[in-house]
Amino acid sequence: MVVALIAVLIAVIPGGGGKAATSTTLTPTTVGTTTSTGPTTTVPPPVSVPLVDAPSKPGCPKLDGSSPTYTHFSAAPPMCINTAKQYTATMLTDVGPITIKLLAAQDPTTVNNFVFLAGYHFYDGTAFHRVVTGFVDQGGDPTGTGSGGPGYSFNGGAPKSASVYTAGALAMANSGSSSSDGSQFFIVVGKGGAELQPLYSYFGQVTSGMAVVNKINADGSASSAGTPKVVHKILKVTVSVS
Repeated sequence: MVVALIAVLIAVIPGGGGKAATSTTLTPTTVGTTTSTGPTTTVPPPVSVPLVDAPSKPGCPKLDGSSPTYTHFSAAPPMCINTAKQYTATMLTDVGPITIKLLAAQDPTTVNNFVFLAGYHFYDGTAFHRVVTGFVDQGGDPTGTGSGGPGYSFNGGAPKSASVYTAGALAMANSGSSSSDGSQFFIVVGKGGAELQPLYSYFGQVTSGMAVVNKINADGSASSAGTPKVVHKILKVTVSVS
């Protein structure tokens, strides 16, 4: 079963991105056109967004959408959220919206990071670059290659139990330790998270839009590379506070 083979490690490719692989092999996602002794195989090129450097201390973004766009930072963000409040993310994709309850009280560092990046439009226009059917929809890489990130890493904190990785769980991709969290995330599909170990910061849960998550997943592939047949994009991410 494919999931049983690949749902062992969600690892980060050197350079700051995230990619799921087997426990013994880590190879970058193939992009562009590759030629072998057999027929030429064409796979979708990466969907990337422009690199825009933030000031050294950009501060906390406004959540009304008025903050500028930055896709590269020199340091992890300051604490911008209030853990006593509820944060809800709306991830508008090319096939519809996904609503996510962010778990600020449970994992404030990771939620703060996601809210910070969303407030600076980091995720807008990025692709679900790696989609493994029955397992995960993975995104959050501005380069679209699986090797990109925000320019820093942070320690989000791993959950105590892998039981949190149910359908619709939102967690960070990393190299096997939550200290290597960055910007790449994955949304669990079906029972795909059943064999994951508790190594990935769990910071949100889809409350609406699982049909969208499943549509994106249906356009993925069964291989561990997860090169999608159709590349779906995040148009924008907005965050509301209550």
